[in-house]
Parts: sequence; structure tokens; C-alpha cells
Amino acid sequence: MKKNFLSLIKFLILPIAFAQNYPQNYFRYPLEIDQILAGSFAELRGFHFHSGIDIKTQQREGQKVFAVAEGYISRISVSPSGYGNALYITHPNGYTSVYAHLQKFQNEIGKYVTAQQNQQKSFEINIFPPAEALPVNKGEFIALTGNSGSSGGPHLHFEIRDTETEETINPFLFGLTTPDHKNPLLNGMYIYAITGDVEGKKRYDLTGAKDFKSPVLASGTIGVGVKAYDKMDFAENLDGIYSIEMWVNNQKYFTYEVDRFSFSQTRMINCQTDYEQYMNNKSFIYKLFLEEGNSLTMVKKAENNGYIDLIPNQDYQIKVVLKDFAGNQTKGSFTVRGKENSQPQILNKNGKFLKWNEENHYDDENVSLYFPAKSFYQDLYLKVDKIGENYFIQNDRVPLHKFYTLAIKPKNLSPAQLQNAVIAVTYNYGNKKVKDYFETTYQDGKLIAQVRDFGQFTIEFDREKPIISPINVSPNTSFIKGSKLKFKVKDSSSGIKSYNAFANNEWVILRYDKKNHLMWIDREDIPFTGKAELSIQIQDLGGNLAKKNYSINLK
Repeated sequence: MKKNFLSLIKFLILPIAFAQNYPQNYFRYPLEIDQILAGSFAELRGFHFHSGIDIKTQQREGQKVFAVAEGYISRISVSPSGYGNALYITHPNGYTSVYAHLQKFQNEIGKYVTAQQNQQKSFEINIFPPAEALPVNKGEFIALTGNSGSSGGPHLHFEIRDTETEETINPFLFGLTTPDHKNPLLNGMYIYAITGDVEGKKRYDLTGAKDFKSPVLASGTIGVGVKAYDKMDFAENLDGIYSIEMWVNNQKYFTYEVDRFSFSQTRMINCQTDYEQYMNNKSFIYKLFLEEGNSLTMVKKAENNGYIDLIPNQDYQIKVVLKDFAGNQTKGSFTVRGKENSQPQILNKNGKFLKWNEENHYDDENVSLYFPAKSFYQDLYLKVDKIGENYFIQNDRVPLHKFYTLAIKPKNLSPAQLQNAVIAVTYNYGNKKVKDYFETTYQDGKLIAQVRDFGQFTIEFDREKPIISPINVSPNTSFIKGSKLKFKVKDSSSGIKSYNAFANNEWVILRYDKKNHLMWIDREDIPFTGKAELSIQIQDLGGNLAKKNYSINLK
């Protein structure tokens, strides 16, 4: 890798570019193949906005990745989930580019990463090299595309961030667009009764028609929602919408536009969309109104926070305009006529009242809860029940923005039971029940975990060790240059917490692909030859440690 120190000095002293003055023709494409997208910026994903664009790689790994501009590698992360293998390049114009789900780092970068993994004795790393360590030039080969981390198939996840604020920015704003001649899709329009009712309902479904001639009768205050997608040329996948406008009686009332957002806001997808609808059927509806705790900067205009206060016998012409970045548009409209509020809503005040923007505490004989300020998006009445061995906290259709502390006070548990105790939550997601486990500690008579769910909590006892199944390892296996020793790993209960490998008692890198339950050792990561005793050690959240030993020949 060429070290251009004059460029580096120039880079370090240049001021950060004005945030809205996005440079054109500064960044090149990160790949040499056509830029066809599998995912768009701020596309709606499970519990987060998509933070970049996903570029298709012809359904295979191993495409060369190039630095989009000069700069230096400022961060490298390796993880069995999330972004997998990822590189971050800081550029002299105030922006940082991100390349994720990589298969392999370029040689010099790869050697740097391996040295850090061995130093930290961890496959998972998140490091920040100094500016002089790994400078790069525009167009320099830095990695190969892959499918690492939580990727659902081979592709390159690419981002551009503001270096100072770390906000992620739509790459299209820098000219890195893709051909698009298709209009957005308006698949549904909805009216929500915030107070009162809409045709006797709390949510009225207008799906199937873009223009309603007959007025919809509603009372009190309403909000509007849309189910919308976009498509681009050469791809059939459904992407996110770039812009949504709502007009009320020919006045622009609400504007949503996906230009940039901070990672602290990404879970606000849970209040910018209909969370209950998503949890019920994994389908997103954009809400064109704001709850108190929604400060999403992609909302550019929101008269009365998007709420429409209806006056009886008055008509409200409502128009929704969908736009993509290329300027293609789709419109939908309907009329709402105000009526007298004959069905006033009665707020359920069961439980303890919690304010969304304040710290909140709850304590009874069974559980203690601590919520940091702004843990949820609006005030609520918290309901907590214990039925048998189950602790029901609120319900799984109420979204949370932050982690809160859950402390359960177990009774009559032996030290042996406490050693393997973990807190688990069960919630309904789509048409099935999902169970998640949390790292749990025991302190002052309480089992404590940091959680970000409401639902049904239980204390479970994980007494089973993880299972290690060799794929290509047998007694006296020969381990030659360029080969891998592979293992299938599984934990039937709480999940894997830590994993390590040792060759003749020396720590070696044990690589982990979480989604495929696969671990492996590269021959190049063991720096000696001859006979060796290999030990694989995996521990789960319940404290159970599994060990497997193998005799191998290193060649």
C-alpha cells in the first residue's frame, strides 16, 4: 500500500466541508461492476432504518472493492454478526466511507487486522488505526465483497457518513445514483383515529384505491399512514421511499425525506411506522404524524405534528405524494368529512403513569425496573403482572427506544440454580413466538439484565453445554497451507457468549459465522508446524463451558 504522506498532511489540516454542500464527482463507485441495488438508503428494516445502500455483486462473493476517494483507514471491525468484516475510510473533505459484509481484507490490511486479533486474543475486534498506519489512494483495492456478519446474501453494504457528527448520509446526494425510471408504489393508505373514530374504527384501511370520491366520516383528531415502496431499474426488489409529502386542503402539511440521520435515531423507525402492524405481520406503514418522542430529522415539516383536528361537517382534501430520488412520482388522495364525536376514546389508566422524557422507576415484590429518560416515545401507563413463573411487563406491541434495567427477585433458588440462571423474553412476531436471552448477573438478591423489549419474561436455567461438531477434523488430521479446520456449533438454549481455540496451549484465531453456526481456523493463523494438540472452548450465557480436543498435524 502506497503511503502518500504529503496527501496525508494536506488531509489532516483541511476543514470539514459544509454539511449540506455535498460534493459531486468526488467519490467513485466502490465496485467495478454495475451499481444495481438490493437495498436503498433509509429503507425500512426490522427495528432500524437501513444506514446505507446495498450493492448487488452478481450473486457471488469475491468482487474487488476500491476506496472511493483518498484518505486513511480509520476503523476496522470484525464481528460474527452485524456488519461482519467492515472498513471505514476517513477522507479529507469531511466524510467517511464504510464498506461492510466483506469476505476478505486486502493483504496489508489483513495482516494489520490479524496482528490486532492476536494481540487482543479475540476474533471480534473494533479498532481505530492512527492516520499514518493505513493511508489509501482513490481507486485503491482494499477488500473483496462477501456475505459476512448478518448479511442475507452476497452484496456490498456501502455508506457515506459525516466524519464529525457520524450521521449517515444518502450516497445519492453525492452523485452515486443508479438508473431509475420506475414510479414509486402506493400499496395502501390508512386513517388513524387519534381521538374519536373513523367510520366506527380506530384504523380505517383505504387499501386498493388511490382516489376516493366518497368522503370518509371521522371525528376528533386523525393521522394518516401509507404503505409505500420504490423500485429501480434492473432490479425487482422493493426499496424504501425517498420522499413522502402530505397535503391537506392544498397546503403542504407533512414532509418526510431520507437525506441523513444519526444512529441514535435509527430505532425511531418504531414510532415513524405502525409498530403494532409490523409486529403483527412484518409489514411497514409509514405514519405521517409524530408522537412526542419522535425527533427524527428525516421529518422536514409537520404542521400540528401531522395531526389533523376535524371540525364537524367540514371536508378535508388529503393528498399523498411519493417521490423517488430520480423525480418519479405517485399520488393518492381521499376526502375526510368531520362528524360529531359520538364515540369518545377512554384512556386505559391501569398501571403506573410514566412520562416519556423523564427517568422512571418501578418496584414491587417481584421486579424492579429503571428506565432512562426518553426510553419510549410517549407517556404510558405501565402494567406489570406476575402469573406463575412468568413476569408480564406492559405488552409486546409497545416499542422501546433505549435499554432499561430489569431486576427480578427470585425466591428459593439454590446457588447451583443461580449459576445457570438467565432472563429470557418471549414475544409475538408475525405469526410465531420468538424467545431472546439476555446476559444476566446476580447481585444483591436480584437477577439483572439490560433489555429493550416489553413482553413475557421468565427465569430459565441453562444447564446444557454448547455442542461442537467437527466438519473436517478427525484424529491426526493434516492441516495444510490454505486449508481450514471447520466446526458446526450450536447452543440449544441461551446462546453463545465466548469462544476460543488453543494450539499447544497457544491462543489462535477461531473465526465465527453466527448465522450459519460455523467456526473455523485458518492454517495461516497457526505460526508453527508439526504435531499439535488443538482445543476448542465455547461458553454460553448460562455459564456452561464445552471443550473439544483434537490431535492434528500442521504442515
